[in-house]
Amino acid sequence: MSATKRPDVEHGRTGGAWPLCVLAAGVGLLAACLLPQDDTLLDDVPRFMNRPPRIIESLVVPQERVIQEFGLERCELTFEVAVEDPDVDDRIKVHWFIDYNPQDPRGPYREIALTNNGEARRPDRGTLRINLASANSELSTPGQHLVEALVSDAELTDRQPESQVVNLPDGGTILNPGFVVSYSWVVNTVQGNCR
Repeated sequence: MSATKRPDVEHGRTGGAWPLCVLAAGVGLLAACLLPQDDTLLDDVPRFMNRPPRIIESLVVPQERVIQEFGLERCELTFEVAVEDPDVDDRIKVHWFIDYNPQDPRGPYREIALTNNGEARRPDRGTLRINLASANSELSTPGQHLVEALVSDAELTDRQPESQVVNLPDGGTILNPGFVVSYSWVVNTVQGNCR
């Protein structure tokens, strides 16, 4: 009697195991999704971290960053910055510096707190007016001068923003950074008829 062999046994099984493997992998993935997750609930909604204010460059006055021949035809200059801050409760200040020297640091020439209206864009602007006809005008000396507007949402120490320590519910602490952004102009004062 001659023995007959099945063709799939002789050459090994073909195609029958793949559907079973795919089915087993699918069941395994579904079971993994059903595993319990960490069920710890937050006691409080976490505070947002501070975000930087922004100077709206299209609303800056004057638009030119280099002012040539100040004192020749015009004796007054007005500098303005418009500011927005996504953190609507932040207190925003504009610190004006003229010819700041890091080797001989001084405080700001003028400091202006902007009104908080509960919106990102502040309704008023940080404004600095310079008149060469006034006594002791900061820009009256002929030559180049640097006028800077530093906008901050924190107190400044040596022109650097201070961070706030925030106490967490678990007893830990984090530093919530303060921010400062700046805009500057170069003013070339010349001898003219302003006095």
